[in-house]
Amino acid sequence: MRRGGLRREPGRGRTVRASGRTRVLVAVGLVAVLAAGAGTWALAEARTGASAAASAGAGAGSGPGDRYAGPTGTVTRGDLTDSEVFAGSLGYGTPTGVPGAASGTLTWLPEPGQVVSRDEFLYAVDERAVRSMYGTVPLWRDLERGTTGTDVRQLNENLAALGYDVAQDDAFGPRTQRAVEQWQRARGHDVTGVLTADDVVFVDGPVRVASVDGQLGQPASGDVLQVTSTERIVTATVSQRDAERLAVGTAVDVRVNGAGDAMSGEVTDLQPATGDDATTKVDVSVSFDAGDRQLPAAGSARIEAEGTTAADVLSVPVGALVAVDGGRYAVDVVRRDGMTERVRVVPGLTASGRVAVTGDVAAGDRVVVPA
Repeated sequence: MRRGGLRREPGRGRTVRASGRTRVLVAVGLVAVLAAGAGTWALAEARTGASAAASAGAGAGSGPGDRYAGPTGTVTRGDLTDSEVFAGSLGYGTPTGVPGAASGTLTWLPEPGQVVSRDEFLYAVDERAVRSMYGTVPLWRDLERGTTGTDVRQLNENLAALGYDVAQDDAFGPRTQRAVEQWQRARGHDVTGVLTADDVVFVDGPVRVASVDGQLGQPASGDVLQVTSTERIVTATVSQRDAERLAVGTAVDVRVNGAGDAMSGEVTDLQPATGDDATTKVDVSVSFDAGDRQLPAAGSARIEAEGTTAADVLSVPVGALVAVDGGRYAVDVVRRDGMTERVRVVPGLTASGRVAVTGDVAAGDRVVVPA
């Protein structure tokens, strides 16, 4: 005789045996949906025929009057949050090329791993330093008296940060010209009052040299350096669907192997993945606060993102659900006398191995869960 859980049908006064096979098959189907990251329920069809599936009621007796003594779970009340974990890696982000726009021969290059801050050397041509200034707009033209624009504002902001007396606006006026001349004189450049690619490169901020592409003795052409941010970030490649829950600004938790507890982070960038995955995948960048923790130079990491939250709901373990007629679901509640009663429920949000349910169940009820 197949062993299974017992249920009492309401209003009939008799106990009938609940199919452990049906519960196992439904749980497997629902867990598969959860593992796929759907976070919602799909109907699973109970199969028929011979099966090697273990019975959910392995702890029940063999007679119709036996009481259930197998594994159970508890109906609980609280918030249920659909969270997802993404595998990532610790690093400094995607490198960006520094173009060799200065005219001349490369005579000095930095070492990989070196950090370059404002007004420091990025590279040198003909023994003349090309320095770093901060800004998001590249130096696409010579900046001289009378020019205006965002690139001029960047220049004025850099000069002000270096202590020069300039207006931090988008106009290259006499004060900016005077400051440029003073800056050029102090650094051994030709004093022209005109800022060119022979003088500076605009980069996003302090940068770390990831690799050196240029070669000493060769013309400064193409990208001479590859640089990254100086801040550690975690990157992951996810599906376009998963990227919807990882919008820029989303708060996440970050775990780096060997670095202890989770750290608070925030999604800072989303870019189409490169290569064959460009049309279906997205590269996600996450910044985080490591505090005073010592992090490895590189390593594996996890991004933990919360999704939908169902507040103040009743939930049961996923495996407690049983398929019933008409594509509906139920749970087998173990009553105080040890007998089980099948109670129909409507499943909702799934998260962390549990599913929200509505029906004639209460917090504290015990429900049958297959071993």
